[in-house]
Amino acid sequence: MWGVLVMNDRFLIHKITVYHTENDEIFTRVHFDKVYFRHNKKTNLVDKGLQEGSTGSITIPTTEKLDISTDDYIVEGIVNDEFDLSELQEKYQIFKVVSVNDNRKGGLPHYKIGVNE
Repeated sequence: MWGVLVMNDRFLIHKITVYHTENDEIFTRVHFDKVYFRHNKKTNLVDKGLQEGSTGSITIPTTEKLDISTDDYIVEGIVNDEFDLSELQEKYQIFKVVSVNDNRKGGLPHYKIGVNE
């Protein structure tokens, strides 16, 4: 009756690079060019002063199974650098995947990825 819902392309304006780990050592790059990436800068008061960081969520519309796990890292934008965490952190804002929700069932198939800096 209602048909299949479709994500509005005007929100899918972000591009990301996922560095996916396999066997705790081998990182492969995967690019996504139509995702929704919402992130917030946060500043926390800790015992040693102020601590800054970002958290966010990424929506990847797809019906395909994705290999993304909590061992992975994400850079906003399309990046072709090999994985070296310290080198990437010098050049880009790096996010660590903290949650992966597979929401491919239903009328709006997608993955929702939680990240923090």
